[in-house]
Amino acid sequence: MKSGNTAVERTCRRAGEVFSYLFFACMVIIAIEVVARYGFGAPTVWAHDVITILAAVGFVMSGFYTMERRAHIRVTLIYDRLPPAVRRGIDILNGVIVLTFVGLLGAQTAVDAWGSILIMETAGTASRLPLPPIVKSSLAIACAAMFVLGAVHLARAIRARD
Repeated sequence: MKSGNTAVERTCRRAGEVFSYLFFACMVIIAIEVVARYGFGAPTVWAHDVITILAAVGFVMSGFYTMERRAHIRVTLIYDRLPPAVRRGIDILNGVIVLTFVGLLGAQTAVDAWGSILIMETAGTASRLPLPPIVKSSLAIACAAMFVLGAVHLARAIRARD
């Protein structure tokens, strides 16, 4: 099945493209840290934690972009040789599994994120940045986006003609 052009899919695609710039920001911060540390003998306290936050959020948010692009790993050698009706059945089963997994993961991460926000949990490093609430919240948001996108894909698989 090809990726579509629903509002949900366009939003996931665009958000994924925007979040990809977080990795560029990591490169810039690494360059700043190297110059500060080795050029001026003044290493930063915050660079490592900020890079960790940006990379983690970028990685988590790449999930719905990959899902929208249908770029996840699949055994196409077998799948592509199956009759359309069997592929449709596999797509429907996959959609149900994805919705179940992402729904359960998202519900638990939302609870964890909320608890982390309430206590203003920090990374436990010298910078004391709120790494856990940011990462946990981004995972909950990504799960919500993947759930909605998974529902769109499942509905498309159910409506598909053999």
